[in-house]
Amino acid sequence: MENEGNDRQGIAKEPSLIREQWRQAHIYRILTAGPNNCVHYLRMSSAAFYGLANILRSNGSFHDTRYVCVEEQLAIFLYMLRHKAKNRVCGIEFIRSGETISRYFNKVLGAICSIQERFVKQPGSETPMEIRNAAEWFPYFEVKLIKKFSLCYITY
Repeated sequence: MENEGNDRQGIAKEPSLIREQWRQAHIYRILTAGPNNCVHYLRMSSAAFYGLANILRSNGSFHDTRYVCVEEQLAIFLYMLRHKAKNRVCGIEFIRSGETISRYFNKVLGAICSIQERFVKQPGSETPMEIRNAAEWFPYFEVKLIKKFSLCYITY
């Protein structure tokens, strides 16, 4: 009788099959339950969502894990950005722990940052001539004269 209550210490927790079914149904509902549902929920169409998931997957650094597929990881990330949701709220929404939500948010963020060089072009430092010479933009530019070097430059 002295060992009563301690017999659960060695039992590893297995994922609940019912929770897993709820999670899969939730992702399916987000992505397929109407043309605007995915847009309202994640701020992109389901075609764009699957395209981004395939780009991230083909990059090599982003893949399904034992319990969370790429689509769910990406949905968690986009949901948090779209709704400015906290870990706890997102954990309730996706039936995951806060630690799991945080881990996959950071993982997707790293994957997005790794592909940014291929898809995001940084603006150049040179102001286009159309803007520089347009009269309606003139008040936004200040011309200063540096007497020491006798150079004229534009600051904005």
